[in-house]
Amino acid sequence: MTVFECEDSSDGIFTGIYDAWASRLGHANVRLQLQGMHTLELFTQYRQVVPDAEKAEKVARTIRRKMGEESYQILFRAAMAKSEEKADCIYRTLVQGLSSRISEKEAAAVLNQLTDPAICRVFELSRRVWHEAHHYMGFVRFAELKTGVLFSEIEAENQVLPLLADHFADRLPNEDFLIYDRAHDSCLLHRRQRPCVLVRDAGLDREDRSGLSFSEKEEEMQQLWLGFCRSISIEARENPALQQQMLPLRFRKWMTEERNFTA
Repeated sequence: MTVFECEDSSDGIFTGIYDAWASRLGHANVRLQLQGMHTLELFTQYRQVVPDAEKAEKVARTIRRKMGEESYQILFRAAMAKSEEKADCIYRTLVQGLSSRISEKEAAAVLNQLTDPAICRVFELSRRVWHEAHHYMGFVRFAELKTGVLFSEIEAENQVLPLLADHFADRLPNEDFLIYDRAHDSCLLHRRQRPCVLVRDAGLDREDRSGLSFSEKEEEMQQLWLGFCRSISIEARENPALQQQMLPLRFRKWMTEERNFTA
């Protein structure tokens, strides 16, 4: 058995798929796993996969051509999930979807075969990532820094920043903004009228906030917003269970109204 160890990113996983396929060792004789996720096994050869944007793009183009855009989006979202087995599940799915023995119509329908364990897992991971990204589209709160940049901080379970890029770029095309994912130490950067850029290993120090000071206008607006939240709250009709259902606790830490409501 040969194990291809991939970086935990879409480029890393797709490069691993490319290398495993090109090795011609046979699909049954190879396995993909994320770097540092497993203990070493006897009688197993390990190959470190170096992320290669060109190889990853070739895999992405092949998926789009053979299986369709919708299938590609599902597989891409699965690659963003927090999961140890996702790389191999995506590979096993593509072994079926890119088979030369099936037509393009059949390839596009491969992800409907949920009785297959690997395909079912890919579908579950994709759905989980999309649900979290959809939540953040509504729960992200920006604050204006002294530099004029809009700053937001989240702590996502999955790597959702690539899925948030188009959403916020479309809604804030004339703003400079930054969304920092503390859990993955990644930043989504946007300059006005330009595409978003994803920066990994951003290195924003948890304690050093000297460069992230709010503007005076922002502090004033936060107080006004908190006052509005207090004024519309009806204590006798509070329903904590319903609130938690509509706004899960893990999203509240970085929301202005929740973080400062008791201040």
